[in-house]
Amino acid sequence: MKSLTIILTIGLFGGTMFYLGRKTAPPQAPVNSPTAPTALDQPPTAPVAVAKARPLAAVSPKPAPAASAPVVAVKDSAPIDPAMAAFNQTLGMLISTNATYREKAKIWQQLKASGQLEQALEALKNQATDNPAAPVYHMALGEGYYAKLQSVYGQADSSTVAMLALQTDKSFNDALKADPASWEAQYVKAEALSHWPDEMNKGPEVIQQLFSLIEQQESQPAQPQYAQSYVLLGDQYQKSGQTEYAEATWRLGAQKYPNDPALQSRVKGP
Repeated sequence: MKSLTIILTIGLFGGTMFYLGRKTAPPQAPVNSPTAPTALDQPPTAPVAVAKARPLAAVSPKPAPAASAPVVAVKDSAPIDPAMAAFNQTLGMLISTNATYREKAKIWQQLKASGQLEQALEALKNQATDNPAAPVYHMALGEGYYAKLQSVYGQADSSTVAMLALQTDKSFNDALKADPASWEAQYVKAEALSHWPDEMNKGPEVIQQLFSLIEQQESQPAQPQYAQSYVLLGDQYQKSGQTEYAEATWRLGAQKYPNDPALQSRVKGP
């Protein structure tokens, strides 16, 4: 991490990608509490319609034989490689809207363990290029870069780490450009930024993003994964020295999601 701090601090790529780190006043504490953040005046931007993306593994149909041509027996094509079929199925799970972020994070760890992480990143990079308006590919790509980034801390050289950090953030920005209301893209982007070095001053930006995300999810039916926003926002408040805001955030989250173990453990304390 020390090497990451050095290279990021001196402003890799002319410092253009780090302007978001400027200090902003943190929002007040979470909704429905005397010290809680208040609801936004305007509802969150609705998801945009996304054009149907081409499948990850497309098979060209065979042309029908001409009516006058005799029927000729043709041997079956080579059998499908089971390993490739399993790999394509895994990619499908990474872009699925039915799988949670935590489930996808486990899949990325499995891909890393099997030596297929780079192959998956390349496949998703191609799909994101071919389908720029489809947020699922950009989001999956960002999560892949983030998984790789986590795995190389303290091992890769500082320039490699810095590049991965920038690729992670850019992928989530591309996903949010296609779908500004994507919960997953907003949350994982904030989580990734929360691990940047303190010298980069990303704390206020992380707090603002999570605060806005909670405002958005409060206008929607509750989902178990929404508890993670309260956990991370409270953690970020505590990291910045705002202990009261942290405790208020965790308490409010625990009231809304009483079955979430992370929130319950923070409310109860050590």
